Amino acid sequence: MDAPPAPDLPRPFYNEWWGARRAAARALWDWHTALWHPQVPAGSEVEAYFDAERARAEAGERVRGMPESTATAAYEACATYDLPREWLGAQVEAARLLHGPTRFETADRLDTFVRLWAAPHARLLAALAGCTNSVQRSWADALGRGFFLLARLVRLPTDLAQDRLFVPRAECRKYGVGIDQLRTGPATEPLQRLLWTQSVRVRDALQRGRLLARDLGGRRRYALRWYWHGALALLEEMQRRDYDLWTEPLRLSRFRRLEVWLQMLFGRS
Repeated sequence: MDAPPAPDLPRPFYNEWWGARRAAARALWDWHTALWHPQVPAGSEVEAYFDAERARAEAGERVRGMPESTATAAYEACATYDLPREWLGAQVEAARLLHGPTRFETADRLDTFVRLWAAPHARLLAALAGCTNSVQRSWADALGRGFFLLARLVRLPTDLAQDRLFVPRAECRKYGVGIDQLRTGPATEPLQRLLWTQSVRVRDALQRGRLLARDLGGRRRYALRWYWHGALALLEEMQRRDYDLWTEPLRLSRFRRLEVWLQMLFGRS
């Protein structure tokens, strides 16, 4: 068995499927990413626009600003595998906070966004894999949260270059860290404490969702375990670097990737 690509940019898996379910997983991912940079027509009132687009998504109608083929494929995946379109609509609701500068004043407001953005997408993938009961959904929610927040930590400088910040402003003020320092560094002790706090939030979410792998079929179970162990390895690498995200991109060495692969095969979550 060959080692899969390194999970340097953590996200749920999309290729560890077969047949039509692989195409469905890809359609759900394409829907999710099409909303990452929402375009609101000139002259439109933002709140009314997203209210209307969420209703369109839940009704299975074309969503403006999204390629028609992307929406059609996602709706077909939902119809074929009995997936709720409401979980597509929730992501449209969340996308209104991705229009223009993105900031979250408190951890609760960030959690609300994640509940609408990452958790529904994770639920769709879990349901596609046959995990549909309420306990499994809670695990999927936690994993979606953990993978999303970790990706935002890894890409913190890139996100800020796009005027997006997924660290609560109240926590920045608590540690005396300004936006300019988050944008360029350096990783001073207050900034390290701030990012450590965010990493604890990620680790907690990953731990709460870890049991979902137990309920997946063989290939998908190994894929999820790979990304789960890889996410923890990225957290450890971030800590080893003293949370320096600016000197060079955060990646795992070839040796560390091998260790993650062995943990995925033989270790315990």
